[in-house]
Formats: sequence, C-alpha cells, structure tokens
Amino acid sequence: YHSQICKGAAGARGDNTKMLKYAVLDWISPKGEAIQPPLHRNSKIDHGFNHKLTRSLLCPTGMDWNDPQ
Repeated sequence: YHSQICKGAAGARGDNTKMLKYAVLDWISPKGEAIQPPLHRNSKIDHGFNHKLTRSLLCPTGMDWNDPQ
C-alpha cells in the first residue's frame, strides 16, 4: 500500500503544479490586455528570467531589474 500512496501523492503534486502554471499566467496578465511578448502556456522555455515581465516579478523588491548596475 505504501508504494501506491506514494505514487498517488506524486501524481497529485504534478497535477497541482501543472494547473498552477496556467493560473499564474492569468494572475500576471494585465486586465483586458495580452502579455507582450506572449507567454506560452504549454512551455516554460520563455518563462522565468527569459521574459521581461516574469523576470521583473522574480527580482527582489528593493532592486530595479532594468537598472544595469
């Protein structure tokens, strides 16, 4: 039974993080506007520090990502 419980728990975590990826894109999108350049829901290649909007959200609050220093 232990292996079945572990397998179910791992599957649930995977499902939750997959759904979270979609929810976060909705949360950070400006109301009535599209994110430019667009972020793809089925790929993480352009997320994180690879995108202007998401990298600014990952930057510590006391720092300006656009400041080269």
